[in-house]
Amino acid sequence: MLAADPLKRRRTDSDGDPAVTGGVPSSNRRHHLDDGASAMAAAPSSSYESDRHRPIDLDFGGAPFRVSRSTLVDNSSYFESLLSDRWRSSSSSSSSSSSPDEGKRRRRRRLDGSDGGTVSKGGPDADCGGDAIAHRAVTAAAGGGTLGVPAPIFVDQDPRAFELVLDYMRSRVAYLPPDDPYLCKKALLLAEYVGAHGLLVSVKAVAMRNIMRRDEYLGDESSEAATFDARFGGLRHAIERGILPVCYFPPGDDLRIRASDRTFHASKSTLIEKSGHFARFLTSNPQDYWKEEYISGENPDVMMVVLQMLTSPNSAFTTMTEKFHGVSGQNRQFRHFYVQAILTLLDGLQLPVDFRDNCVQTITHTLY
Repeated sequence: MLAADPLKRRRTDSDGDPAVTGGVPSSNRRHHLDDGASAMAAAPSSSYESDRHRPIDLDFGGAPFRVSRSTLVDNSSYFESLLSDRWRSSSSSSSSSSSPDEGKRRRRRRLDGSDGGTVSKGGPDADCGGDAIAHRAVTAAAGGGTLGVPAPIFVDQDPRAFELVLDYMRSRVAYLPPDDPYLCKKALLLAEYVGAHGLLVSVKAVAMRNIMRRDEYLGDESSEAATFDARFGGLRHAIERGILPVCYFPPGDDLRIRASDRTFHASKSTLIEKSGHFARFLTSNPQDYWKEEYISGENPDVMMVVLQMLTSPNSAFTTMTEKFHGVSGQNRQFRHFYVQAILTLLDGLQLPVDFRDNCVQTITHTLY
């Protein structure tokens, strides 16, 4: 009897014996290999998503912030460049300083503790590549952190201004505090510094719509912002001219008019429509429409009648009649000076010709 070929038996056993194949029959090995390949293919995508939403620690002027990496990278060209450079620089420095084989040997020595390293087999870096270890070491050395804990990214800017920029990054809704114009300016300049262009586009578009006193955009936000830049020369010029942040906030229509110790209220739109003087006062510069007060040296009784003339001539007629009756003896001299003062102020306000003629007729009717 011929002895069985030991090589042939060894091949047969290795193909079919679960003890040799690690408990995986030959018929199932291909499926396991396929599953492993699929898992390896899916791993980069999962790792990318995990890294994308990883929290980033920031230090703005001494105030700590923790922000998702995606929030920073998606909304700020500054942080997009900064964070990409941090990963690339650590990776490139590690790969350029050693070959792949040398990196493996160095990692093996670190795991064994033969090179005095601090990484143990059960430690947090045991399953990390050499690049990850190098990144943590570089980060700790550069930022003063400890090994394995990246130091916060320090930016020497006002944390209150960054809060406003960060609010936009998280919600895509622009907000500026109307009662703190100085902080608004700092937030806008910081948005320009970090490349938060979405916030700037939104603010410029709203300001342009307010300046033109429209309820809706003519196009989209980008086109409105481009019109704003073309007209005012960009963000910094607009801030220097006083257009921003003032024109970002909706303007009020009420104008307080002070004459001596009395205060009157009038509609800005009515004053602009009927008075060349007030039109120049409120529209010479884009931000002039946001003025809230006008101080006049006129007699308050005269100012009251003239403002009534602009809005309701019948009310002016009633006021003048009561004024005349209140003067003892129907003093004609008082009437003359009173009417002359009203006519002089009407001329100074530069009313349209037809409207001025109607006012004169009302005054004449009252006088005689």
